[in-house]
Amino acid sequence: MIFTGYFDEADTHGPAPTVILAGYVGHAYQWRRFEKKLERIQRHYGFKIFHAKDFKAGTGEFAGWPVEKGGTLIKELTGLVRATLTEGITISLERDRYEKEYRAPPIPKKMRLDSQYGVCFRACLGRLLDVLAKRDNRDHLHIVFEDGHKNVRDCKRIFDDIQKRLQRSGTDILDSFTIKNKTNCLPLMMADFLAAAHSMMKEAVKKGEIKIEDILQPTLPPGDRGIAFLELAPDALKNLKIGFQRMRQLEIEDWRAKRAARRASSLAGRQPS
Repeated sequence: MIFTGYFDEADTHGPAPTVILAGYVGHAYQWRRFEKKLERIQRHYGFKIFHAKDFKAGTGEFAGWPVEKGGTLIKELTGLVRATLTEGITISLERDRYEKEYRAPPIPKKMRLDSQYGVCFRACLGRLLDVLAKRDNRDHLHIVFEDGHKNVRDCKRIFDDIQKRLQRSGTDILDSFTIKNKTNCLPLMMADFLAAAHSMMKEAVKKGEIKIEDILQPTLPPGDRGIAFLELAPDALKNLKIGFQRMRQLEIEDWRAKRAARRASSLAGRQPS
């Protein structure tokens, strides 16, 4: 079965942003059902493209909307994804934590550090790989990102690197990474919607309007329908660097072992019969 995950971001601008990345994943039949139902919602409410910035500010296609209309749209969109797709996924990473725990020395030799945006994607992709593993890795995954962010190609680099490593281990489940625009890719609207919803919830917590306990929920088992709010563990960023060091050492040891085996085979072939 072919699964596709669509991703978009929120709050990634400014000198010290808290990056929020969100996406939805589903297989081809689920996305076909989703798009048909979404088109009916668009016609009913009278909008073509869901831009979170316009929706929150009441501008563009959402200018003049009463609060009640926006609220019912959110409920319908939330119900739509829960009824049709496999899983929603969202994560946030503060700039200060990224700088202090990930970019600060020591940095392993030859390690190319991920952008703040890329770290969020690496965590999300790890979650999706868990979803596929639960299905015995018999499926394939495509990733589609909204165009426009300066680090979207850093995410492609991460995808390509993990794809190659999985293939070397005999697991061929990652297919393609594509960059598209909302105007010609409806599912990206819902990734924008989820990222915006996550942003609004964080802002409400910051203002004291709601408590963090009101929005946090136990992490869903991979593949269960709903929205997985990913939280980076206290040592998660440091462990990315530790993991790179270990993986590089294993690759070096594997290369040395193969070189020794080739030399031994070559010497054996030169022995007189």
